[in-house]
Amino acid sequence: MIHVNGADDDFLAETVDALLARRGIESRGVAVALDGEIVRRSEWPSTLVPDGSSIEIVTAVAGG
Repeated sequence: MIHVNGADDDFLAETVDALLARRGIESRGVAVALDGEIVRRSEWPSTLVPDGSSIEIVTAVAGG
């Protein structure tokens, strides 16, 4: 089990970019923190999401 934005999600042996793809999240304008540490976009394909981890996915919103 992992926690994504505070909600439980199934654990799959996957990378950050695979998690985003599985959840249908476009990578443009997105920041990801894994257990409180920001993961650089260039490291998403090689960063595995461990079982029990907490992921925060934040999307930038333009507005005024």
